Amino acid sequence: MKSVVTVAAMLTAVTACSVSGDPVRTPDLSARIVPSDAFPYGPGLPVQDPGIVSDITFRPVRQNNRPDDCTPVAVDAATAQVRVGPGGPAGGSLTVLVVRAADSFDDFVAQATRCEKFALGGTVGTTVVTAVGDDAPDGALRLERQIIMGPQTAESTPPTSSITEYVAQRGDIRVYVQNRRRGTEALSDAELAATRTLFVTARKAAFRA
Repeated sequence: MKSVVTVAAMLTAVTACSVSGDPVRTPDLSARIVPSDAFPYGPGLPVQDPGIVSDITFRPVRQNNRPDDCTPVAVDAATAQVRVGPGGPAGGSLTVLVVRAADSFDDFVAQATRCEKFALGGTVGTTVVTAVGDDAPDGALRLERQIIMGPQTAESTPPTSSITEYVAQRGDIRVYVQNRRRGTEALSDAELAATRTLFVTARKAAFRA
């Protein structure tokens, strides 16, 4: 199994940055994060890293995305709960984030679906391309993202990572599950099903009364 440090480094390699925001500080969310043994390919371990929430949410630390209105609304990173585990045969990572959000889920969905392509703030030439998937559970959103780290030409293709992402929200509690791996290949049917199952479990844990 990859160490948590290695898996976290894969996340923070893309965006280690935070546009300041003013989300309201709220109580501890540790009771709402999915247990370690719910991860399908090995235990999901807690990660406390200042940049990891920024990486998951695509809200950079110091500069807005371009266009500016593709910068997500700030979440309460200080009280967020994150677990990261191995991602299966594709060789990537599975990440669960439970966090308090300042915007509605409708607003989040509208922005995510509108911003099909944006430049990631605080990076040099990194572009995020997003498409909406079609197998999300009711009330949730599935996104397929590619992170292209540099200009693409006829002669060369820059390093690229892919993310399969499920997101849901109840009230101000939002849960993300991401399967992130290097390259452009889609997940196998089995890996996609495992990622979706983890999301269903994580959503139940996040939205418990």
